[in-house]
Amino acid sequence: MRAGKLSGEQLERMVLSAIQFRRDDILVHAGLGEDSAVIDFGDEVCLISTDPITGAVQGIGELAVHVSCNDIAANGGTPIGVQIVLLLPESIKESQIVTIMEDVQRTAADLEVEIIGGHTEITSRVTECILSVTAVGRAPRGRYVTSDGAKVGDDILITKGVGIEATAIIARDFAEHLPFTVLPEEIDEFTRQLSVVPEGLIAAEFGVSAMHDITEGGLLGAIGEICHASQTGCEIWENAVHMCDLTRRITSHLQLDPLSLLSSGSMLIAASRGQELRRELKERGIPSYIVGRIMEGPSRIVIRENGKREDIPSYVQDELWRLFARFESS
Repeated sequence: MRAGKLSGEQLERMVLSAIQFRRDDILVHAGLGEDSAVIDFGDEVCLISTDPITGAVQGIGELAVHVSCNDIAANGGTPIGVQIVLLLPESIKESQIVTIMEDVQRTAADLEVEIIGGHTEITSRVTECILSVTAVGRAPRGRYVTSDGAKVGDDILITKGVGIEATAIIARDFAEHLPFTVLPEEIDEFTRQLSVVPEGLIAAEFGVSAMHDITEGGLLGAIGEICHASQTGCEIWENAVHMCDLTRRITSHLQLDPLSLLSSGSMLIAASRGQELRRELKERGIPSYIVGRIMEGPSRIVIRENGKREDIPSYVQDELWRLFARFESS
């Protein structure tokens, strides 16, 4: 099978169809486009999400904590704890384990999140470190946000820009493939942007229709999941999508589509009052951009900078996986 996330059709057929039992106190069940479960705890809800890091080598502790906590933020929640599962190859050195856990601890502390347990194992079944994080969060019962709430006419916003996580990964792990040098402080500038917890809480308090953090599959993958969950369509305008200069140079050189590129650090938001939300975010120091509109379904279109209209496929393979396959075959 192809590396990367299962397609929506595969996920529905092989995974979600196997889940039959439903509890009444689970408010948001497992489903395509929903990255967190929401559990009724009375006046509050508990949010739980799990994510692994499989496409990076350096900085995986930092990436893993941010990615899982970002899922909690996409539901309008505050992350409070993380559990860590580390599957490590037999070739691992003690110093490497210490470094990973130092990264995990530093990132969790920055987010005011506690490490509340997990599992660590050396196994011959893996050749690289696999780190999976389960994040637990909380939100007021009447204020959590889901992916299925997008409404026709909503503005589509993204915060910061696309390609944030992928830029850091490529610059750190594949520097030899770039014709220019990326300084450590430049990479740090991207890793400092990886959390979307601040904008998630601001947007939830403001009152938005839907949110999704932009991870594997990039902007086009994330908006596809929101549209699937909410049974809507969309129009995305490539010329309105912001990316940093380093991201633009990397994607241009490696011939990657930045709209389909791993973009943790950017929150995708559907909101009826997009310009008002932009002003609110700007006042809190978070840049955001209106990049499209929710439309009647099922049509999902991206309008490229040259004016060409393309259908957004139901399954968007992340450009990072395509890049890895290219490097392995060369």
